[in-house]
Amino acid sequence: MELVQLKCFVATAETLSFTSAADMLHMTQPALSYHISRLERELGAKLFERKGRRTTLTPEGELLLPLAQSVLMRADEAVRMLKDYLGAEIIGLVRFGCNPTVASNLVPPVMAAFHREHPLVRVEMVEAGDDELQEAVQSGALDFAVVTAPGRPQHFQITPLGSEDIRVALPLAHPLANRDSVAMLDLAHEDFVLSGHSYNLYEQIVAACRRAGFEPKVVCQAGPSETVRNLVRHGVGITIMPDIALRGANREGLAVVPLKEGLTRELNLIRGKNRSMTRAAQALMTRLCEYITANMAHAPANVEP
Repeated sequence: MELVQLKCFVATAETLSFTSAADMLHMTQPALSYHISRLERELGAKLFERKGRRTTLTPEGELLLPLAQSVLMRADEAVRMLKDYLGAEIIGLVRFGCNPTVASNLVPPVMAAFHREHPLVRVEMVEAGDDELQEAVQSGALDFAVVTAPGRPQHFQITPLGSEDIRVALPLAHPLANRDSVAMLDLAHEDFVLSGHSYNLYEQIVAACRRAGFEPKVVCQAGPSETVRNLVRHGVGITIMPDIALRGANREGLAVVPLKEGLTRELNLIRGKNRSMTRAAQALMTRLCEYITANMAHAPANVEP
């Protein structure tokens, strides 16, 4: 079995088109068909059903696909690692992910310092919710990610980065603005402005309201934290946000009040178990871990990236 055979099979399986797969691999269609036929003979199984212009995977093909994808991913990883090891200077591509509040409030100073030190490294950052980030790390699409709750610890190596307080943000003229603290029940009749369902924070806030005995009245959902803050500044409602999203200039025009319940959010860095990393990915991951931990309200005792 050769890697070229697996590449031809995976490209065809993912596109379900011999023509598209041949174009993707920059080879002729007869050459693609030859490699797949050789693979089928070696395995003793038919991998595709072709009926007219329609191509589908056989049960044997469906079984082979994730295994072949994993083999190709590890082969690419081996090539990257060897090139990285042989290079005198740190170069390459790093892909990582985090939620939007981390991306906008904690990542920029880290990226600025990292870029100065390693100008030949290109970085791709994905902003998403925990579920999407976990899937991407597990599949190898991301080198690592910062999430709130690692839902499948059996698949990840997890580094706790600490936790932060979650606070209430209100318009300056709000009756609760001058309180030293507020209880969740104090917010039972308020209009809420929250970020979307795709982020764990939404579910955490709704759960806290329900524990206090009420269903939050969400009058507006928005995406970026800055949009939510601006809606609150203009009196659309109140919001509940992590501390990092309510510091410095982000706090202007808002009254920020602690919650009596002491609601907090944890941050964790996850990477695939038993998966090697390039020097570039390791360098960025280490710097990000150190910076986030230093800026968390409640940092863990030890951080091991």
